Amino acid sequence: MNPTPYPLQVANPDQLPSALDGSITRLEGTFNFKPHVGVLANGDIVMFVAHAHAEEKITSHNAVLSERALSSHVVMYRSSDDGKTWSVGRHIRELLSGHEPSVSIFGNTLFVKVQSHGGGWYPDPYAERDHVYAVLARSENGGETFDRFIIDAEFTGAKKDDVIDCAREIIQLKDGRLYMAIGVGNTHRAAISADDGKTWEMQDVEIPGCHYLETNRAFFSESVPFRSPSGRLMMLSRVDYSFATFDAPLAFDPSYGKMTESDNLDGEVLFESKDEGMSWEPVRAVGFPSLMYPSIQLLDESRMLFTFTVREVPPKGTGSIHPKVGVQAVVVEEKADGTMDFDLSKDVIVIDDCTPDAMRNAGCFGNTITTRDGYFFTPFSYPMIDPEILEIANNKGYMDEATYDHYASMQTTYAGRYKDYVREDSELMEFHLRRNFSALFLYAQCANKGGIATATVRWKLTET
Repeated sequence: MNPTPYPLQVANPDQLPSALDGSITRLEGTFNFKPHVGVLANGDIVMFVAHAHAEEKITSHNAVLSERALSSHVVMYRSSDDGKTWSVGRHIRELLSGHEPSVSIFGNTLFVKVQSHGGGWYPDPYAERDHVYAVLARSENGGETFDRFIIDAEFTGAKKDDVIDCAREIIQLKDGRLYMAIGVGNTHRAAISADDGKTWEMQDVEIPGCHYLETNRAFFSESVPFRSPSGRLMMLSRVDYSFATFDAPLAFDPSYGKMTESDNLDGEVLFESKDEGMSWEPVRAVGFPSLMYPSIQLLDESRMLFTFTVREVPPKGTGSIHPKVGVQAVVVEEKADGTMDFDLSKDVIVIDDCTPDAMRNAGCFGNTITTRDGYFFTPFSYPMIDPEILEIANNKGYMDEATYDHYASMQTTYAGRYKDYVREDSELMEFHLRRNFSALFLYAQCANKGGIATATVRWKLTET
């Protein structure tokens, strides 16, 4: 796991050079997915990834009536040299059930939050509840040991079929309390701690003028709260443009007016709170459909680095100048009038674009941090595909019913067959067949011909 040179391309360079210096380290393993990193008080970097073993994808007491059961748990890596080399991964016992880990660090206290599925369409065999919930692990010794807090229906007041969907990160309020946004069905709440995360209390939160009328979802979904360079409390939140509605027109709305039946084409909306998280109001949409998993690093008194995942090849005409699945970044300026210039038309830093277009269902997800030696550091996950399967995908072999069903029958994670994705809209039908064919190998590891790996990139931002 030694770093190798890795120049980062810049799409449509203006203020930046055409390439930036970087190095890449590829971790061992075939199912390390959705990495998230943080910097401890001593400068060590900790990285948490979702990890799974094929033999754990079994039917369990939580999955008797489900078409699939998918297990993932959390593995921790540590680097003491600013991300150049990494320790051997260690399973975190307190996060045996859970996926999509995210890291928040305040002084000597480390938090790792995961979602766990005890119900729904892919329940985890190790879940401890019969519904979707979250687990917050807490450590005061840099991740050597953890205790945990379960964010479930009892704590949140969730009713049957309400999805509990937490923010990806915790933020510290001006008075020192910790704040974690939580969507509970269509309602918005916040868990607030006055004792460094040892205990939490729920409070109601208002987001007036924003609605999900036809789906059980809130506007805190995978949200990332942050302080702007001027100190304003902001939040980037993942939004399903097919269902979200706003009383006032949403500035820069990228919705392209087509139902996709897929969350791969969700996007981001920027919110602001003027009362320290008790209410939020939408400011503008950011980017294009499929832009998600954002992170923010402050650069100076007016600028910040905005890193994001391109989860799916964006629809034509929606604003992407490098329409490839992967991780990208731009510098955003907070102007004197308070507007934020999320300009994605130039100087787009391409951190990763290695996911093949024909198998684009596993790439990206990482956040960006700043190391103590002044580098940016961004992890990402990427697909590992057997050449035979990649050739089939490149030739759109998944459009053939016999080919699709042959491979689908060789795994048990996904029950869907070719007939389940037939649509009158031929473009939409191809989209779903390609996406689900990819999933057979990337997530279900069909015939041991696919998987997901993680890499980390150290890089420098230099301007012309």
